[in-house]
Amino acid sequence: MLVNGSLFRAVNWHAESGGIQWVDQLRLPYHFEQVISCNPEDAATAIESMQVRGAPSIGVAAACGLALAWKQDRKNFFDHWLPRFRATRPTAVNLFHACDMMQACAATYPTTSQMIECAQSYADSEVSANQRIGEYMAELLAVGERRILTHCNAGWLAAVDWGTATSGIYHLARAGEKPFVWVDETRPRLQGARLTAWELSQEGIDCRIQADGAAAWMMANGKVDAIVVGADRIAANGDVANKIGTYALSLAAREHGVPMYVAAPTSSFDKDCHCGGDILIEQRDDDEVLCMDGLDGCGQIQHVRVAASGVPANNPAFDVTPNANLSGIVSEIGLWRSCDT
Repeated sequence: MLVNGSLFRAVNWHAESGGIQWVDQLRLPYHFEQVISCNPEDAATAIESMQVRGAPSIGVAAACGLALAWKQDRKNFFDHWLPRFRATRPTAVNLFHACDMMQACAATYPTTSQMIECAQSYADSEVSANQRIGEYMAELLAVGERRILTHCNAGWLAAVDWGTATSGIYHLARAGEKPFVWVDETRPRLQGARLTAWELSQEGIDCRIQADGAAAWMMANGKVDAIVVGADRIAANGDVANKIGTYALSLAAREHGVPMYVAAPTSSFDKDCHCGGDILIEQRDDDEVLCMDGLDGCGQIQHVRVAASGVPANNPAFDVTPNANLSGIVSEIGLWRSCDT
């Protein structure tokens, strides 16, 4: 997608260096910076630290990191590097699908070039899926005044290119429509305010950042035509794990008759997970809730505490939205029905 008029992917194999390249999402929206590394441990750390985040981007980072591990440290690939990448984040199922694919490729003892091609093929398949998701989503989002609400960041930063939730919005804009987006700030890490709003503004799409708690009120006042969010894991019965706050959105949407969709590639589906109750929800550090990063008056990024001292925090990174609360789940093959229906 576009950054200052030029095209970028969130994660990619960097042929010139023979390593992996990613956009450092922790520095956005203040600084746009791409990191290049030939060390697979750097790729794993980037996933853990959320320099790379979003289920599809996590999967591609793992695939490229494992290709790099095969190139640099083949003898430890199965015993060290596969478990290392699998342990980076627990909820996003794309990570495990990517690791499974790279493990299957490695089991054939391919050349380094073949492992790199496998990782690149995985990345290209994700991008192609996201583009097709947008074609389906655009039709569903072309309602009313095209006032669309989204939560967290399910844009190209999270999904390599196009995004999942944003893909339909981008398709509408490129078709000559003028979508408007309510961007939930998305506490505690503010991925909506920092990342989604930045992405949309780079594409020239009109949007407003709002507090998460404002979403239900905007629905009650008839100012939301549709909601679209991404997913980190979708169970066989259609329950969806996504950024914390998604479940509350679904309750408000159902109360006020606002259609709510999940946009996700099939790599986010987990057929071995029967229902949402089986999904492991990642618990993250208290610091994410108690502190914030921002620019000071001199343009320097500062990390400051905003909460009362001595009080701990509860920080589940995700919640689970029951399938019954959703209007539909859209993948690259269209409107998806759960295995239980």
